[in-house]
Amino acid sequence: MKFNIQKKSFFIVLSILIFGSILRVYNINFNDFWSDEMVSYFISDPSLSLIESFKLIFKSNLMVTFELILKYYHYLFGYDIHISRYLSVFFNISSLILFYNFIKKNNNKESAILGATLLAINIYHIKYAIELRSYSLTFFLVLIILNLIFAKGKIKNQFNFIEYILIFIASLSMLFSHAYSIILLISINSFILLSFLKKKLFQKELLIIFLIFFLSSILFLFFYIINISHYPSWIQPLKNSFFTNYFFSTYFGSRMLGMIHLLILIFLIIKFFKKSYQKLDLKFFLILFLFFSYFIPIIYSYFFSPALIDRYIFFVIIPILYLISTLTISIEKMKLKFFFLILLLVANFLNHFTENTFKQFYTEIHPSKPEIKKTLLNIKNSEYNKYSIIKVENNPYNINFVYENYFRNYTKKINDNLYYIDYLDDLNLPDTFWLIYITDITNKKFQKPIRLKNYQVSDIKIFNHIESYLLKKNGFK
Repeated sequence: MKFNIQKKSFFIVLSILIFGSILRVYNINFNDFWSDEMVSYFISDPSLSLIESFKLIFKSNLMVTFELILKYYHYLFGYDIHISRYLSVFFNISSLILFYNFIKKNNNKESAILGATLLAINIYHIKYAIELRSYSLTFFLVLIILNLIFAKGKIKNQFNFIEYILIFIASLSMLFSHAYSIILLISINSFILLSFLKKKLFQKELLIIFLIFFLSSILFLFFYIINISHYPSWIQPLKNSFFTNYFFSTYFGSRMLGMIHLLILIFLIIKFFKKSYQKLDLKFFLILFLFFSYFIPIIYSYFFSPALIDRYIFFVIIPILYLISTLTISIEKMKLKFFFLILLLVANFLNHFTENTFKQFYTEIHPSKPEIKKTLLNIKNSEYNKYSIIKVENNPYNINFVYENYFRNYTKKINDNLYYIDYLDDLNLPDTFWLIYITDITNKKFQKPIRLKNYQVSDIKIFNHIESYLLKKNGFK
């Protein structure tokens, strides 16, 4: 009987994993790259030396871990734009397994199955599975650390030397994947300090963990402060409406679904807070982690400059879904428990019918990113097969090299009879060529470069976040 139950649980978890994987892998390259994905693709070129890659990383985003892993991934599997995103998918799907394991070893199978299901169909988690950016890796590394630190609903009593080394490496890797992940280490160390103060019990293992996280944070901040070359100026100041939503509509796909999750979470935290605080268990830590994930960027935003954006605290989905899944299963009133279960599962599932995640299986979907393939195919099928890209001035990402690298590699995939030219360097420009303007990082309207004052626009093709202009030299017919 016990074997049958275990077998049934295995097939349920396997089904969740397969379903979640299909949602993430199907049509993985339907959208072309955003500009920041092109940055990662450029930095991770295996033909660049390691020193060159490091220099580019320090000039751009300091997301060292992801860029270096991506670089060696390209060494193994090829420098191909249609292969790159499978790395992000790998970390994203692996997170489903780690999240299930994290809940199971700290709570029970029922809540682990619920939590894994909610993460598998989470619209935001699916979205970043197919982004060539560090967010899925950061999410994965946060779960690695949580799995190393916690067991049976509390911080483990014993760690061996190898585990301490793994925790140190994982924490540094996480910090260099995304700076905001330092919030996890601040949360754990705050939790350890609170445990010392409340229980008045000194524990050597907790002190070592505290020192490991303190040291890794100091090392990271040292490199971050001396190497970061710019701060995102495009982050908007906090609006009052944020405090009615806390990004929940973004994390769960709609205003209504966000409100459902937020209200259920608030209800469950209030209901179980006293018990968790008395025990100082994992649930209380995750409440603390959830609080700091918002509180620290909010305080920084008010006293320094805007710093809070939904994807920067992507990992906040972990405490949200852990608390919702475990505390829902803990509800003693069966009617209330089943009401929450049905509301969470049915609402999340039905929401996918309004999103591309389900639409892609039965109807035409529309791209949300620059339609580069469509633009290049339009040029290929036109009478003129040469094109250039408008140069961006004073951009900290070296975006011109980034664009050129991506377009040149994409051109190789499209057709050998398609040619990229540089309108600034080429002394013998053709009489007619296409000029491409990517609009995903600017709100400015197209302006013909001064270098091309002797050309007139004779045709325009506008696709999603990208415009192409057919230029003809004055007097050319």
